Amino acid sequence: MRARRILASWTLLLLAATGFAAEAGQPRLGRGTRVLSLHLSPDFEGPVGDTLDLSATFGRFVRDGLELRASADYALLEDVAGADSDYRSQGLDAGVDYHFRRASRLVPHAGLALGWRSTDFGDASDSGPTYGARAGLAWFLADNVALDLEIAYRLASADLFVNDFAREDRDLSTRLGFRVHF
Repeated sequence: MRARRILASWTLLLLAATGFAAEAGQPRLGRGTRVLSLHLSPDFEGPVGDTLDLSATFGRFVRDGLELRASADYALLEDVAGADSDYRSQGLDAGVDYHFRRASRLVPHAGLALGWRSTDFGDASDSGPTYGARAGLAWFLADNVALDLEIAYRLASADLFVNDFAREDRDLSTRLGFRVHF
């Protein structure tokens, strides 16, 4: 039942975003264009509890194809290390992304980011700087709305990520989301 609600929510969100879409044409990736993006990876029926990974980003193209951005991230994994033990993490980062093949509706992009992350896992709390690289593919439904798939590899100064029930100083993740360019 929850999975259906999530799918329905994503569908409504996408329809609302495309309601603001301009006619199909060349993607808006030129200097001065601003970007709002939302990436979400929920799993409310996972084998070890509920999982939510959310990222909201604001960016601005400073040159054609070159975007400077700032992101806020939140991650939650419930009941991952015992009955009442949750993993919660918040982070902020700044980065740069380069968008290739800008005349196409399918636009690959790659970037680098630096940030700060705070993590609570069981009885342990830690925070520190993070850095990493990312690559993705944006499919433009219109010249200002795109579906986006990203893969990111991040490193941290401390064990700020939880993978396979263990704290680690690195993380590999994928995210699906959408972008609105204006």
